[in-house]
This record gives sequence, C-alpha cells and structure tokens, in this order.
Amino acid sequence: MLAGAPKDHATQVIVAANGCSDRTVEIAREAAPKALVLDIAEGSKPRAMNQASAQAKFHPRIYLDADVQCDYNSALALATELRKPGVMAASPAIKVDLSRSNRFINSYYRVWTTQPYVTNKMVGSGCYGLSREASERIGPFPIIIGDDIWVHSRFSEDERRNVSRDEDGREVFFVVSPPRTATDQIRVETRRRLGNQELLRLHPSPHYSGSNKATDLPRALKNGASVLDIVIYLGIKVLARLRIEIVKRRRKTIVWERDTAAREA
Repeated sequence: MLAGAPKDHATQVIVAANGCSDRTVEIAREAAPKALVLDIAEGSKPRAMNQASAQAKFHPRIYLDADVQCDYNSALALATELRKPGVMAASPAIKVDLSRSNRFINSYYRVWTTQPYVTNKMVGSGCYGLSREASERIGPFPIIIGDDIWVHSRFSEDERRNVSRDEDGREVFFVVSPPRTATDQIRVETRRRLGNQELLRLHPSPHYSGSNKATDLPRALKNGASVLDIVIYLGIKVLARLRIEIVKRRRKTIVWERDTAAREA
C-alpha cells in the first residue's frame, strides 16, 4: 500500500494483527517500521478494528483486509472523496484476481460481479473508508461476523460512493483474491450468509438490500456470463444454503471460516 507513497506522507498506518501464532507481527514491523503494529492476543476482526480505531489519530479512516491489495493513490482518492459533504462511506472500484482460481470460481465471479450488491455503490468486500461524521454516527464495530455488510447497511445509497477514478483521471481500485476452488467458495459463502442472518437478527436496518435475487441474473447474461456460469453460480449458492442448515444443527455459535489457500504466496 505504501509503495507509491511520497516519503513525507502523513498517512497513519495501523496493522491490527489479531490471534496470530506465526511471524505476522514481526514481518509487519520489518516491512513498515513507521506503522503502528498492534499485537492483539484474541483472534477477532471487529475487536481488532475497534482497537485500531482507538489508536487512530485522523479521519477519514480506511479499513483494509489482510488479503486485499490497495495502492496509495487509491487510498488517497478514497480519502479525498470522504471529505466531501454528505459522503459517509466509500470504496474503490473492485478488481477480482481470478488467475489462481479454477473454472468454477471463474464462472461464479463472472456472475457475482454483475449483481446489484457489487454494482450499486458497494461498500465492503475487504476495503472501505468512513468519514469523520460516519465514524461518529455508527460508533464501535459490533462483535459480529459481517462487518462489511454491517457498514454497508448503516448508510443510504445516497451516502455511499464508489470511486473508480481520481481527480487526475487515474484508476482507483482494490484487488481481491477469491477462493481457488468451489469447496472454499462454499465455506466463504456459508460465513457470508450466516453473517447476514446475524445482522438481520441483531442490527436490522432500512438500508439493508438483502441477498441477490433470481431476477437479477439476466444482468449477468447481458454482461458476458453464460448460462453455464449461472448454473455454477446457483449451484454454489444452493450448496452453501444446505451447509448452513447442517451448521445450525451441529453448533450454536457462528465460527469464522476463511479461504486459507487464497492467502498462500
């Protein structure tokens, strides 16, 4: 993220390492000696974000997942947008790196990237920023799984922005690396759906747009996806729903499931 930053940049960088049993903290301190690296014993993303926010000196604030790439220019453009009146939350344009994913995942994301959650001022999926007013309005992150959808649902569509170009016309984006296999995608989809259900139960909002609907699928066909892509997309969704029923029957609490393979170098 700091590769394109000027030497005299005033951006405060906080690495909220949480529940790490490897060399994450050591590597972070070596790679960014001027960053504040928090070594948090408990593995909890929202608690880590809250502890980082408590140490943050400035607004706007940008929250970036560990496995997401965003360059300095894109972060700067996001901060510029968040200083405009009425803008509460914003994300750069999303790019999906499918180079290591198999054909099933390529099909899934050819459909997913055309759906309303992604195209209608999405805030989330690993990178988003909040203005000072937004942070003051929503307060600390609740201890739930779906922080992205929670933030997304705190604000109306008019208060959210996607930024695809900066003031000089340069591209503004962040890069996510999806799972490599359908099995890992089903795990991620399980977590996402359980997180959405938890959000609706504990933190309902009039701005929650809900899951993608079958009526949204023609968008995918209009944007280059095939019928086979849609079949694979729906198949993964159905299998995730079945898995959720199994999860609910076997345990009472929701656990954090992630795609470990996507983080491998």
